[in-house]
Amino acid sequence: MFAVKSPLSPLSRAMAAGAFLFLAAPATAWSQTPEHVAEARAALEKAPVRSGTCAPASEPLEGWPADSLQRCEYKRADLAGVAYVLDVKPETMAKWIETSCKTLMVGIDSCFERMTKCLGEKSGAIFIVGGNGVSERQGAVQNVFYRNGVAFAAKPGAASIEEQEQLARTPEAGVTTMLGGGGASFWHTLPYQFAVKAQELGVPAEMNTPDRRQRWLEVIRTEMLAALSKPENRFLSGWMAAHPITLRTGECADDRDP
Repeated sequence: MFAVKSPLSPLSRAMAAGAFLFLAAPATAWSQTPEHVAEARAALEKAPVRSGTCAPASEPLEGWPADSLQRCEYKRADLAGVAYVLDVKPETMAKWIETSCKTLMVGIDSCFERMTKCLGEKSGAIFIVGGNGVSERQGAVQNVFYRNGVAFAAKPGAASIEEQEQLARTPEAGVTTMLGGGGASFWHTLPYQFAVKAQELGVPAEMNTPDRRQRWLEVIRTEMLAALSKPENRFLSGWMAAHPITLRTGECADDRDP
């Protein structure tokens, strides 16, 4: 059997998928509940990066204000990691999920629990602004370095604290590659999936040139900082709109899932 290639662009396919979810969707968001805040807090606190010592950052990092960041030192298996992470409050995370569930998964009572599960599965419940998100796959542990929630380098073996601090400060213009198509934490939202929710920003669909990579990282930084004071995170809603079928089955969607 041969697959028929869709004539639609990634952005057009995402918009079509999103339309499925928006039918008859009410405009209002779920009310904040103590139970949801507690679930969000538990998910965020389980992040492996938070298993060591985290403290407020002492200075800004490549356009991110110091008061939005925490610096974490931790260890996973035999590797030590240093990461500057976005300080998202449980109330904020809960509101983001509540809003997207109310808008995009009407009638699915377990939506909040599903999205909280996906928060852990897709990113380890962490947004690394800069630094090392030590990851484990099929029993192998490696350093994975991030800028603005996007993985840009992977290195096996130990990395010194000095090297990790230097890589944490890689400027947006200095990111020469992006792993996984440039998917952004917390949910590995691909550029075209976010573009459905923010067409006014002119997000490039492909990360194949230096200026496009830099533009995407700039958009992520601006959008995530703004989302800290808003009830909606357009990275989450864009990701949910791109995977209506898989998410309704209770699974956390991978990039190619419908």
